[in-house]
Amino acid sequence: MRGTQSQVGGIRPWIVWVAATLTFVVAMFSRTSFGVASLFAADRFARPVALMSTFVVVQMIVYAGMQIPAGLLLDRMGSRKTIAIGLAVMTVGQLGLALATSFPVGLGVRVLIGGGDALIFISAIRLIPVWFAARQVPLLTQISSVAGQLGQWASAVPLVRILTDFGWTPAFVTVAAACAGGWLLNLLFVRDHPPGAQIPRPQARRGGFAGAGEVIAMPAGQLGFFIHMSTAYFPLIFTFMWGFPFLIQGQGLTEAQAGNLFTVMVIAGIAAGPPMGVLTRIFEHQRVALALIVAAFTVLAWTAVLLWPGPAPMPLLGVLMVGLAACFPASNIAFDINRSFVPPHRMGIGSGLVIVGGFLAALLSIGVISVVLAWVGGANPGPDAFRIAMATQLPVWLFAVTMVLRSRRKLLAAGHLV
Repeated sequence: MRGTQSQVGGIRPWIVWVAATLTFVVAMFSRTSFGVASLFAADRFARPVALMSTFVVVQMIVYAGMQIPAGLLLDRMGSRKTIAIGLAVMTVGQLGLALATSFPVGLGVRVLIGGGDALIFISAIRLIPVWFAARQVPLLTQISSVAGQLGQWASAVPLVRILTDFGWTPAFVTVAAACAGGWLLNLLFVRDHPPGAQIPRPQARRGGFAGAGEVIAMPAGQLGFFIHMSTAYFPLIFTFMWGFPFLIQGQGLTEAQAGNLFTVMVIAGIAAGPPMGVLTRIFEHQRVALALIVAAFTVLAWTAVLLWPGPAPMPLLGVLMVGLAACFPASNIAFDINRSFVPPHRMGIGSGLVIVGGFLAALLSIGVISVVLAWVGGANPGPDAFRIAMATQLPVWLFAVTMVLRSRRKLLAAGHLV
């Protein structure tokens, strides 16, 4: 495994890491802010609540579609500049959303928010192997990822209070101010590399999408893509779109009960992150197996829930929440594969490719689940329709696992232990 580009001691690396991680917390706050505001948005834009999911789907499409261009920018410009660009675009987008009164304008500025967000996480974690020793990288990457839950909490608690007490515009001006604060934090404290370190940049003749093709052709690039698909796939579908409908309409829970299960998921995700980082470092040559074990546990939990006669018992649903939560830290193993095998000047593209894996599969499945629900259950799908629709996740996961094993065999044949 590659180490840092230049080893430095003292507090400076920690300042850079904390500042970059906080920019990701801000980005998560911005990303999830609309999810708690759908009812307010329906009133604001005078459209049905069901149509508000369009904002989330468009944001996911833009976020996933921007990952390769974001990686290209990151490799060319470095983390500090790309974080600054991302947060500036998100600030403009959130200000636009605060002032928007029409559905098309609101949708347009949400595109800006998704595009700016695409630059942040890959830029933040890119700094870790530059400033820290290789043995520290998996744990710090997991902590950075888990820290994003703080942004999600800020959406679920303080932002909801602001929306309720003060209304739409003050709430989203607050989100814009947070993005601007993250931009300033990045400007003051984030640096691309230690003083004197030489960080390779792609040559102009080999930059652009030629670099993307180079990473896509690598077995390691493919492995990261499919590991993320086989792990992050499940919780992305659940948290972005179908979790609450499945629990309420498919399992007959109240909104309060569903909310409690989501709380279990958040807590379990925070608890699972650091141990997953430690295990990734200890079992360096079994990283792929570790990711697949977590995903397989989640599949078993899903299978038990979907086959249970009638509504599944709450403890079993809790086990499913734990599995879904653990999938997010397991998906970060894909970034560790990227760091280990993709050349340093292509790591941005590699990280972007990793994220595309999970988001592309999740977007496709969200659409498939919608079609199946409408086909089997009509306008008001019940538990049986949800069982059939949610079961369509399994073939996609089996495909992803097959491709993980195939990519891993290529790396093993080249003499690399993964």
